[in-house]
Amino acid sequence: MADHIASLLFDNAVILTPTVIVVCLLTLTLLVRRWPRRTWSRVRALALSLLLGFISLIAGALLYAERNVRAMIEHRVHVLTLHPIGAAGPTKVAQLQGKVVLLNFWATWCPPCRAELPDMNRLADHFSRGDVSIVTITDEARDRVELFEARILPLRTINATFDSDQPRGGLAAAAYQGRPTTIILDKNGRVCDIYIGRQSYETLRKAVERQLGRHV
Repeated sequence: MADHIASLLFDNAVILTPTVIVVCLLTLTLLVRRWPRRTWSRVRALALSLLLGFISLIAGALLYAERNVRAMIEHRVHVLTLHPIGAAGPTKVAQLQGKVVLLNFWATWCPPCRAELPDMNRLADHFSRGDVSIVTITDEARDRVELFEARILPLRTINATFDSDQPRGGLAAAAYQGRPTTIILDKNGRVCDIYIGRQSYETLRKAVERQLGRHV
């Protein structure tokens, strides 16, 4: 549930944040115009005003964080060097331009990632035609990933490792270390959707199909 809420807030922050701020400001304006005369009523109105002001500040801070995390994730997608495991694959996400790409950041130590991987295989089977690529990547060692596939679950996705620079600061850590994070790119290589945490098969299938529908 928390994963779905985080993704909802992340993907709709540009709409939700200004809406929250505007509602708070309008309510504050109404309170000021109808400022009560009685002392107790004034105290309650002042407390509500302070609460609304605090909510507005939090909403603005969340929008700032969301914009920065999104920018870091988008930058990361385009600069990563991939090291394919098994069959030959791309060394850059840009090499998949012309296809809709589902890019999933995962790790063998991450329980939600491991629970999500069967759906990644299912998506790879469903979108086996040439205009979609399902890509799973991790910054773990190649031998660890190969051992996971041998003992736990063979992956039918385009599977690769990548080298990651060290994040600096809390926002960078959120953007660079979040697992699982799933990104949908359109056929021009633009990041269209970012999902934080484990998602359902249907959610991701529909996200890919939306991008396919836009290019029909």
